[in-house]
Amino acid sequence: MPSLASSPSTDTGAPAVERAVQVLLRLGQSPRGLSVQALAEATGTPRATLYRIVRVLSAHGIVVPGNGQDGLYRLGPTLARLGMQVAAPRDLVTLARPVMQELAGQVGETVKLVARDGLEVVTLAVADTELDARVTSRAGTRLPLHLGGSQRLLLAHAPAEVLRAVLAAPLARTTARTFSDPKRLRASLDKLKMTDSVQGHGEGLDGVGAAGTLVRGAGDEVLGALVAVYIHTGKSAAQLKKIALSVEEAAQDISSWQLTAQTRS
Repeated sequence: MPSLASSPSTDTGAPAVERAVQVLLRLGQSPRGLSVQALAEATGTPRATLYRIVRVLSAHGIVVPGNGQDGLYRLGPTLARLGMQVAAPRDLVTLARPVMQELAGQVGETVKLVARDGLEVVTLAVADTELDARVTSRAGTRLPLHLGGSQRLLLAHAPAEVLRAVLAAPLARTTARTFSDPKRLRASLDKLKMTDSVQGHGEGLDGVGAAGTLVRGAGDEVLGALVAVYIHTGKSAAQLKKIALSVEEAAQDISSWQLTAQTRS
């Protein structure tokens, strides 16, 4: 499994493609965006070459310039659409949708189904509420494996080579609570490996919390995680506990139905 920090000089036989991939990986680690100069320094690519790469990627909507005049580039909508086409475990999304919708109505929060794809976590499906005060999410969104509680939960249960690759790469930090120190991240993963659930807040976005539970299939295989995301500020301990327990019950229902579907197929 290649590391996100792999050099653009990796011998792929296609240096231009390798540099473009490095640009995308670096942007994937920096949700707030990077300038052409920062991308050039991070990937070891000459600025003139970097401008040509960014121009081509922008033409296809793969990267987009940031809002305003900040000069930063971010991943674009084309990648989100492609992310929605990532093959999910058989029938998982179909089985999960009604449970997700019921859970969203029960807790009054946005619910999403996520799965690990390489060194990232992709959102497979979303069940939203009609409340004004809510955290929104989109299918196809991708996040680094260390950025957020549900991402770390999936990382904790990922193969050893995935863990090594993540720990070897630069760990993007978006808030003061982000697990961007490798030692601290590893310690948290050791604890998460002993459980199927996680709850926390402020790791990816200040003020945003999440409760997640693994969804499993045959042979105890980790298929993904069911996650409720919410505005953490103002919630009581009892409210947070209710959300976490509701997510756990819903994830167990999906796991049971998925196991039944796999057994019958």
